[in-house]
Amino acid sequence: MSKEKIEKLIGRRERKKQQTRDALEATAWRLFQRKGYDATTIEDITEAVDVSPRTFFRYFDSKEAVLFGDWRAYIGRLPDLIISRPPEEKPMEAVLAASRELINLSAQDKARMLMRKQLAENSRKIGDYERNVIYPELERVISESLSVRLTVDPDVDLRPAVYAAVAVGVFSAVQKKWYENGGKRKLSSFLMEGLEAVIRDITEIG
Repeated sequence: MSKEKIEKLIGRRERKKQQTRDALEATAWRLFQRKGYDATTIEDITEAVDVSPRTFFRYFDSKEAVLFGDWRAYIGRLPDLIISRPPEEKPMEAVLAASRELINLSAQDKARMLMRKQLAENSRKIGDYERNVIYPELERVISESLSVRLTVDPDVDLRPAVYAAVAVGVFSAVQKKWYENGGKRKLSSFLMEGLEAVIRDITEIG
């Protein structure tokens, strides 16, 4: 088989995988809105898409995960964004700039976030997944990226872990305020405001 045919085959497979993932995600949201989150099972979702539960778990590690889309790939973009920032930038400034590039909610993203908040009010598992799975991973990625920027050993130098914990704490607080605001302001502007306040305070203390 020629290289061109192999590349086409791989491309076709990747498109098929993405189509399946998109179908599972869209169907899950539709069922959550119609039946309610707790009343919707993984079997309901897979049956509607005509795939097996085993296929579902190739894309999502739990029912909660489908509500957050491909968040691992999203967070996975942070290292390059943080590490590639100009060397003269301080750690939190680099995180701020990277976040500014990363956060750009589409209308669908915004609508789904607000709907997810509504669903979370009736199901504790959703909030638990964000706090216990997503936030720790986000914190780890930021910490490791800052360790590279600072060229330090994170087992010896606590700064990367501290900066990462602060950044995730700011995001959590900002997201809460954004929800309370009903999503009327851009989430990115809320986050920039929060991180800039932290940077300003750290500079003044220093």
